[in-house]
Amino acid sequence: MKNRLIILAAVFLAVSAGCTKKESAASKAASPQAAQQVTQNTIQSENKQAQEPANQPPAIQPVKEEHQTGIQGKIGSYLRKAFNIPSNVNILVKDIEPSNIQGFDKIDVEISAGGRNQSQEMYLSKDKKYLFVGRVFNINENPFKAAWSKINLHDSPAQGPANAKVTIVEYSDFECPFCGRAYSTVEDLLKKFHGKIRILYKQFPLPMHPWAMTAAIGSECAYVQNNNAFWYFYNHLFQEQGSITPDNVKAKLTGYAKAAKLNVGKFQTCLNKQETKPLVDRDMKEAANVGVNSTPTFVINGRIIQGAQPETQFANTINEILAEK
Repeated sequence: MKNRLIILAAVFLAVSAGCTKKESAASKAASPQAAQQVTQNTIQSENKQAQEPANQPPAIQPVKEEHQTGIQGKIGSYLRKAFNIPSNVNILVKDIEPSNIQGFDKIDVEISAGGRNQSQEMYLSKDKKYLFVGRVFNINENPFKAAWSKINLHDSPAQGPANAKVTIVEYSDFECPFCGRAYSTVEDLLKKFHGKIRILYKQFPLPMHPWAMTAAIGSECAYVQNNNAFWYFYNHLFQEQGSITPDNVKAKLTGYAKAAKLNVGKFQTCLNKQETKPLVDRDMKEAANVGVNSTPTFVINGRIIQGAQPETQFANTINEILAEK
């Protein structure tokens, strides 16, 4: 549990095989095609970089626990000392609420740094003496229910039969190189499990990717006209990832709109006025509720897979679900 809180405190820590706040210049420039051609040494080097802590973000004004009164201030001060949480990581102890555990109340502690936020569930004894960190599991419930119940399985770009037994929800960023690598894995899965799986795409553009938000908004502008057109954008954004820049992204998107036979004037108005930004924001809010903090993140019938993991990991999970009665 201690390690969990330390990880939350260092919210700027890079996640292996996924895009977070910081990434190597080499991986940022990689396209899906280039990624398939890199040597094993390069892959190992990038993975090592992704596993190492990123540079500490610029100092931000910390929340001083003494500004929180009563037990919240006491808890915040204790956590900062006990886990050696640096001053540029903010700690906000939220209201104490009743829990379903006899003798304990529930507290959400929000930990933030560099514009990123995560919450940690904690429990406080009724006598206000003891605090424990972590999630509480009801062993009589489906362990995948909690995450799955937070995801809207409608009104998002989708491929595959609506009644498929397996649904894969992908939270992704069109500029993230690791998402580019995962793209080929998803394409292989769609072929291997044709007719058996459904893919839903959710937007999670990261702030350090300069053209990711524009691509997210543009692809949603395609979606509101035609679901199939979205997947044309999806394919080409990942396939041409290495050649897209902040300067040419709008031209690229407009070219995709023409090729997909959309109403180009309507598309350009949507893109320029950011009419689909609320759809992107909706996806990002949902992702935060699910616990997504890096891209790509996949949720398969409630089972979470983070990063561009080997295809076998996805296939094993899918086969396991398909075998269930």
